[in-house]
Amino acid sequence: MYKGFLQGQQVIVKKFTVKNGLESSVLDIIISKQMNGHNALKLVGVCLDTEIPVLVFESFKSSGTLGDRMGNRTPGFEPLPWKHRVNIAFHLACSIAYFRLQLPRLVVHGGLKPSSILLDEHNVPVLTDFSSSKIISHKEGHDQKNIDVYSIGLLILALLTGKEVCDSPPIEKSSKAYYLVDHVKECVMSERLKEIMLDPIVVVGRPLTTEKAKELRDFTLLALECTRDQLLERPRISDVLNRLGDIELAALNNKHC
Repeated sequence: MYKGFLQGQQVIVKKFTVKNGLESSVLDIIISKQMNGHNALKLVGVCLDTEIPVLVFESFKSSGTLGDRMGNRTPGFEPLPWKHRVNIAFHLACSIAYFRLQLPRLVVHGGLKPSSILLDEHNVPVLTDFSSSKIISHKEGHDQKNIDVYSIGLLILALLTGKEVCDSPPIEKSSKAYYLVDHVKECVMSERLKEIMLDPIVVVGRPLTTEKAKELRDFTLLALECTRDQLLERPRISDVLNRLGDIELAALNNKHC
């Protein structure tokens, strides 16, 4: 994506590579238009003078990608405080619920990852890429609708730990790339929650109160439920929203966060 100007206004320009570019651009156009700026870039124009359409989106003041703001990985970007992390998870779940309830056909995003989620000046997440999405029938939706719930679970773990989530089969525990879901699951099952690799900013500067510990535990357990292997064992997106809403309310009321 690039910054540009259209009729004197700053815009965001998205160009696709040749490989699968036409299919990806058309899909991005269809879904972006239907999202209409709902926690997503707002499509304002399309250039058809090239082999692969070039998309033009409304610009906004960004504070970086979600990946930039976690784990002190990117110099010059302030790490996200706990309350904002819970709020971001809630907004992302709202976007997935929007796919389910408001769009004419069911959509599986399929590409939720920290590097493709921009944050505005208030740290509200903005989806930027629908090129990996799938538009599916309601019959297919019965089997595939919980795929994005898994992605939400991975993002919750990333928000919790500040680490890149390795979405691949487990490898030896001594490896730095040891599968994060398995690590967290082992810590929870053996009641070793303190061994979970929390992003330091989540707990820095203030005592870990009973209320804060409960929020962290609830956040962790929800992530593990969302990342269960079996699709039908994962919670519905409406349940995820309700539980994230409860955690967010608790964090807002907790003066020690």
